[in-house]
Amino acid sequence: MKRILTAAVALPILLYTVWSKSPFPFVALALLVVLIALFEFYNLARATGVRTQRGLGYVAAVAIVGCFVVGNLEWIAAALVLLTLASLARRILQGGELIDCLASVSVTVFGVAYVALLGGSLVGVRMGPGVRMGSGLRIVDDAGYSSKLLTMFFAMVILTDTGAYYVGRAIGRHKLAPGISPGKTIEGSVGGFLFAVAAGAICRMTFFREVPLVDALVLGAAIGIISQIGDLAESMLKRGAGVKDSGTLLPGHGGILDRIDSVLFCAPILYFYSRLFFSRLWP
Repeated sequence: MKRILTAAVALPILLYTVWSKSPFPFVALALLVVLIALFEFYNLARATGVRTQRGLGYVAAVAIVGCFVVGNLEWIAAALVLLTLASLARRILQGGELIDCLASVSVTVFGVAYVALLGGSLVGVRMGPGVRMGSGLRIVDDAGYSSKLLTMFFAMVILTDTGAYYVGRAIGRHKLAPGISPGKTIEGSVGGFLFAVAAGAICRMTFFREVPLVDALVLGAAIGIISQIGDLAESMLKRGAGVKDSGTLLPGHGGILDRIDSVLFCAPILYFYSRLFFSRLWP
């Protein structure tokens, strides 16, 4: 029941930001989610004994999301380089063993790349080029292509998780990765994959006829696979930290990172597909 109530509150908020005429409600929500997820990731690292440079990581995360907002993606590399240098310098000044220093810097930078860089890709989708610039002012995408792309994306990710769960419970017999996530089965994984492909077809037929059917099916297939890899990757992080959930913010769901693990891995796929899709509309 807690899972259902949490979803009933979170889903309308997500859809409102996705379909808002202005992209900035989605940007604000994405930034909040990124910072909370990064906080949870650093907590997982702390549970393994690694001291991260949290403050520097949060600043870099905000900067990277900002790069997607303004569309200057080359600045992302600069942000990661500066984060690496700053965290290394700070850790050296703090003293300690070399292995501890390297672990601190590596995990600090990886956390930003894992959460902010991957998650920020969705901000890039929401900002355009479906949302175009003209005369120095931002022109709202009246056709709603960015909103349609994001809606289709979230439908695919959610239905992958739903299909894997219910198919696995119904007919799951063979363990998928017992050393990482004992509850997942091969049958459930196949079910999640098929649900994602079906989500692509349904979205295309119901509200997104601009996207070719082949694209919708291929995108659904890719997300149906990659989202489950993302889920397993986060399960591996939690197992390494010796915890069941990344946090307790979402009743019945665990932490924010528990909910967006699949989204993070799949976000770059949507980002690069959006570039292909928009290039067809505005060559």
